Amino acid sequence: MKQVITKKINYFNLKQSVVNFSKKVIPFSIRFFLRKANWKRMYYQDILFRKLDGDVYCPIANKTFKTFPRDITPSNGARSRHRLFWIFIEKETDILVKENSLLHFAPEYGIRQKFKKFINLTYVPADKMVNGYDYHKGIQNVDLLNINFKDNFFDYIICNRVLEHIVDDKKAMSEMYRVLKIGGTALITVPLDYNLEKTHESYVSRKDRIKYYGQWDHVRMYCADIKNRLEDVGFSVVLNKYSNNFSKEEMKKFGLCVDTIIIAKK
Repeated sequence: MKQVITKKINYFNLKQSVVNFSKKVIPFSIRFFLRKANWKRMYYQDILFRKLDGDVYCPIANKTFKTFPRDITPSNGARSRHRLFWIFIEKETDILVKENSLLHFAPEYGIRQKFKKFINLTYVPADKMVNGYDYHKGIQNVDLLNINFKDNFFDYIICNRVLEHIVDDKKAMSEMYRVLKIGGTALITVPLDYNLEKTHESYVSRKDRIKYYGQWDHVRMYCADIKNRLEDVGFSVVLNKYSNNFSKEEMKKFGLCVDTIIIAKK
C-alpha cells in the first residue's frame, strides 16, 4: 500500500511539474487543441480495439457516440458528473428559460460553451488566475475567497468540485452567499462520503491526502455535514442525490455517475 501511495505522489508531482511548465511556455490555444485531439484519439482507439456494447448519448453535446473513452465525451471533454449536472440544469432549474445572472466557478469547457449560447443569461465564467500562466480567453479572474462583485448580484452560482481544494471553505461559502440575490441559488458539488460521521480535514501531507481524500490537492473529505456548514453562513440547503432518478439503462446510456447536487438557497 505504501509503495502504491508513493508511486501516486511521484506521478502527481511529475504531472504537476509538466502542467505548470506547459502553462507558462505553451499558449492555451495550442494546449487545448492537443487536449481535444487526445479526446478523439482515445475515442477512435476504443472503437478500433475494444468491444463496445451499444451507443451512448451526451446531453451536453446533444450527440450520440459509440463510447465514452475513459468517461470522456470526445467532442467536448465532458465527464459523467458533468453530464449528470447538465441534465439537472435542463430539467430542474429555470437557468436556461428565464433572464438570469450566473457566476460559474472553474467552468467546465462543455458546459461553458453551452451557457454562452443562451441570450437570456448574463453569464460570468470565473476562475482564480495565477500570474505568468496563459488562460482561456473570456474567463474572468475571480477569487472565491474575495468575490469582486457587489452584494446581492447573481441569481445563480455554480461551484463544481472546488470547495474541497480550499482551506477556508467557510469563507468561500460566505462569499457565495453575499453575492447571491435574495432567493438566489448556489449549485454545488464536492466529493462526498456518506459513511463518514463528520467531514475529515486533519491530514496535511500529500501522502495522507492521497490516501484519505483521493487527491494530494484535496484538503478534506466532506460528508453529509456539509449541509450544516452551508447553513451556518445562511443558506437553506438540500442534498439532492440526483443520480437516484435514473435507471441502470439510463445511467449507461448517458454515461452518468452516482453524485449529489447540493442546492443552497439564499
